[in-house]
Amino acid sequence: MSSGAKRGLSQDSDDGPHPEPVKRLKTWGDSNGDGQERRHADYTVGWICALHIELAASRAMLDRQHRDLLKIANDPNEYVLGNIGAHNVVMACLPSGQYGTNNAAIVASNMRSSFPSIRVGLMVGIGGGVPSDGFDIRLGDVVVGTTVIQYDLGKILSGERVQRTGIPRVAPHDLLNAVSKLRALHESMPSEVPSVLQHMLHRHPKMAREYAYPSQYEDRLFYATYDHEHPADCNRCDPLKVQPRPLRESNNPEIHYGGVASGNQVVKDGRTRNRLAKELGVICFELEAAGMVDQFPCMTVRGICDYADSHKNKQWQRYAAATAAAYAKELLSTMAPSRIEAMPTVDAPETTPDDMQQKLQARRADLLELLRFEQLDSRHTSIKAAHRKTCEWLLKHEAYKDWLDPSKLPQHHGFLWISGKPGAGKSTLMKFVFGRTKKSLLAGKATASFFFHARGDELEKTIFGLYRSLLLQLLESFPDLQAVLDDLSLVPLNQTVCPTVEILKRLFRGAILSLGQRSLTCFVDALDECSEGQVEDMVRYFEDLGEEADENQIKLRICFSSRHYPHIRVKNGLKLTVEGQLGHKDDLEKYVRSYLGEVGSENYTKKIQDQILEKADGVFIWVVLVLDILNKEIRDGRLFAIENRLRQIPSKLSELFKDILLRDNNNMDDLLLCIQWILYAKRPLRRQEFYFAVLSGPNDGSLVPYNPEQFTADVMERFVVSSSKGLAETTKTKIETVQFIHESPWQASTVLSSADHTRYVN
Repeated sequence: MSSGAKRGLSQDSDDGPHPEPVKRLKTWGDSNGDGQERRHADYTVGWICALHIELAASRAMLDRQHRDLLKIANDPNEYVLGNIGAHNVVMACLPSGQYGTNNAAIVASNMRSSFPSIRVGLMVGIGGGVPSDGFDIRLGDVVVGTTVIQYDLGKILSGERVQRTGIPRVAPHDLLNAVSKLRALHESMPSEVPSVLQHMLHRHPKMAREYAYPSQYEDRLFYATYDHEHPADCNRCDPLKVQPRPLRESNNPEIHYGGVASGNQVVKDGRTRNRLAKELGVICFELEAAGMVDQFPCMTVRGICDYADSHKNKQWQRYAAATAAAYAKELLSTMAPSRIEAMPTVDAPETTPDDMQQKLQARRADLLELLRFEQLDSRHTSIKAAHRKTCEWLLKHEAYKDWLDPSKLPQHHGFLWISGKPGAGKSTLMKFVFGRTKKSLLAGKATASFFFHARGDELEKTIFGLYRSLLLQLLESFPDLQAVLDDLSLVPLNQTVCPTVEILKRLFRGAILSLGQRSLTCFVDALDECSEGQVEDMVRYFEDLGEEADENQIKLRICFSSRHYPHIRVKNGLKLTVEGQLGHKDDLEKYVRSYLGEVGSENYTKKIQDQILEKADGVFIWVVLVLDILNKEIRDGRLFAIENRLRQIPSKLSELFKDILLRDNNNMDDLLLCIQWILYAKRPLRRQEFYFAVLSGPNDGSLVPYNPEQFTADVMERFVVSSSKGLAETTKTKIETVQFIHESPWQASTVLSSADHTRYVN
């Protein structure tokens, strides 16, 4: 008989001669040995894992697996039931793809509600080790958490210093007593973990390939200051950067006891690991235990699968999961069933899982409202739809097709940058392609957009508004991703204002990296209408995020549009310049043919059309404004003046604006006031506000009595157009405001700096 049997392990775990391998665990389903059916109340040990590979290793520790019991209402957990020796054990795993302290807390709460007799709690899985002079931690070793502290709870002090506010939680007293008993036993006898692992592989031959010990030569600890440089494994990392450590005499895992740091963010930087470990006094990092300790007092057992640095890989995860599960089985073997029966049960939660879920959903809904703002999509709404049959060329362009091609994502990291001259029609193009993409969405695909608006509110022209908008659209498209809002280290319980830009960036990144097989396509228009410093920061952020998404095989695509930026570059990405594209030229021709009035014979009409297109040089808004001027001549019967008028029209957009503003001296006071109010008002004015602001003039004597029957919406709208010489309009948005028809700094300066009109400058 093996020492394991003598110490209370099941007879199944001896390491003597074995019978033929068993393909499956034996099943006790009908009774617990005395003819009585098993009930939820018969299970005294609760065992929780975060990953399916952890649950697989844990399930393999069961001496027998029991049949499933009827599920308790409102409990979404799936359970594995069985026994280890005389202990009835219930196991559960977090939902696939959902990690972190909050998800662990929900699973634990559901388990203890469904199984009221649980007296022992175990959190079993993998973690990142912290090797030091005092702890020679190697991959595959086991860390037993005598204390757990949440490392990402804290307050930011002056100078960006962080004061940790997480409180160390000590494991339950009875479990610490059992750990002390086992540690004392290991002083004179070897751990049973190696024999338990050997027996696991014997009973489950399929696990031998993935769950066996990899190799001592695959265990490399790099210096904390040496970062991983290649997307693949560490075979190309510099071997001179490996810390020298003596080879162990045995490959058997060693057991370490100490503090465990838990949080919602993976630690994968050697310097951060060492700093936090020193600050908190911990020897292991993981993701779930801090969420368990209040809901489910338990012992945390972690197999070390990496060193919490940038050299993380999955090679050791399954073996580490198995060593942790084997230790948990050995720990249970030291605890007599009668001793467990005498322990108090884990208290039932004060609130039901249903209540917890409702509170969680209510909090998420409140946080989503904090992201929302009044003019969220006003710029997108105010952009006129593309002329019929225009913009279609973009969908057939090689750069656009490459951008959509999943096989080419590693080459461009999901970036497409559309650039062009002011007024070339970029915003119209972006509205068109965003609408077309949204219309053709399939399941598992989402799209989001943000149209910068220099003439709008503060949030419409800053990256603060951008991140709020994109995050909101993503979380509303895939509600499960709202779990990122549960991270209390980023969004505290008492959050009453929208999080900062830096927090929004971290939340957006977390949601993107949780997309899995789904995809997100973003359209961001008019970068030039945001400050250059903010744009540069945003581009770098999306560049890094695109690269990280590609490394994780996540489909993220981002399409930017802007005027030509000489100083901002994207390392990887596709570029497309609007002017010069054959399709764009065709669009201009279609528009001119459709909207230019009758000017004479077919040949003469063609001649005028060609002159317009040549002079436009690809600038769409120039064509729109010039056609208005020429069509007025046509309506006035001045066909003879068309060609001459066209020659007089400036080819530069800035000069054209000046020409329109100064072509006559009618109502110049109104024009100047119009420009000043649009440019300098603290916020965009509503149509009625604008009307009375201009009407009041610079002097009190300009005021007139208000007559609602006289000052109708139609009257006010005509005044907006006439006072601006046609260069302003009322937007067709939820909150209608008066805006220039196009963002151009020349619209006011051409008047205000004109020598002929200096008398208007105050």
